[in-house]
Amino acid sequence: MTVDSDRLIDGLVDDLEPVKPLPPLRSAIAIVLAVWAAVLGVVLWSQSYPPGANHLLMDRVYFVSFVGLLLSALGATLSTLAGSQPGRDGLETSGLIVSFVGLVVAAGVCVYGIIGLGLDAPSPPGADAMCFQKGAFLSLLPGGVILSFLVRGWASHPIRAALLGLVAAGAIGASIVHLSCDFLGPAHLMAGHMSVPIALAIVGLYPLGVLLRRVRG
Repeated sequence: MTVDSDRLIDGLVDDLEPVKPLPPLRSAIAIVLAVWAAVLGVVLWSQSYPPGANHLLMDRVYFVSFVGLLLSALGATLSTLAGSQPGRDGLETSGLIVSFVGLVVAAGVCVYGIIGLGLDAPSPPGADAMCFQKGAFLSLLPGGVILSFLVRGWASHPIRAALLGLVAAGAIGASIVHLSCDFLGPAHLMAGHMSVPIALAIVGLYPLGVLLRRVRG
């Protein structure tokens, strides 16, 4: 190569910012799970008697809805992080399916509890809003961790990545609330827990999608 060619190449890369490589997918997922476990540990430690965790295996609707939330959180996290790395289209799609199935199972078992089993006892006034607000608040830290990976990656589907990232964060927050909640009624679980990832996805989809598109260029 000539000196002029070297100068031309140097000029082309002068304005480029240094790129930080993405961590391996397993490491990224492990970090998100560690954040979930840490937040869950703090919340349960702050309660002398965490009723949700203690009654988890005693109520079928409560248990299955928790498993559904957990599947939704894991699937959405996997799909979001896989979508920010090239060559992971299969995992991205698989995570999307798992997340959707998890939400359907969680919501479906609550509907069955209300209609099929007649477990529709109303929760105390303000309990639904309290759990929803707590779930949304607890979604902030895991949501920030997931977003930090998204903005460093190259999401091939930024809107879908934004949607799944919000679902993942909301489901993580809702699963933490689920284990620390006093009220086991399926109507409350629907209104105060399952609504968190759905509401976050609806409210945050547009601004987060715009942000990812701008980062993507």
